[in-house]
Amino acid sequence: MAKTVIVRLTDDIDGGDAEETVYFALDGKSFEIDVNSDNAVRLRAAFEPFIAKARQGSGTTRTRPARPAGGAGEKTLFSQLSGEEKLRFRAWADMATARRISDSRVKSWVAAGKP
Repeated sequence: MAKTVIVRLTDDIDGGDAEETVYFALDGKSFEIDVNSDNAVRLRAAFEPFIAKARQGSGTTRTRPARPAGGAGEKTLFSQLSGEEKLRFRAWADMATARRISDSRVKSWVAAGKP
């Protein structure tokens, strides 16, 4: 049996479709955010005046591999739920736009009887 898995990124700012993941660091902490092209431009523009005046750090930079568009990611409990179950879970967990959902959170939902 053939199976096609589609990975769709959600913009962490407005909840729409995301087109890229932007990586940045501040105060020694690394961050990543999935955004559409408009929000990526806004983020880069917000950093631009500070980057223009900053000096390059002496630490090494860590690069991450690009996420494959539509590639199969890790199997999570959430990814194995049906579409209807995902909707019910998101309502129960109040996670309408979360893109990373832990297995432990899904296990709690299952233990609660999949309300």
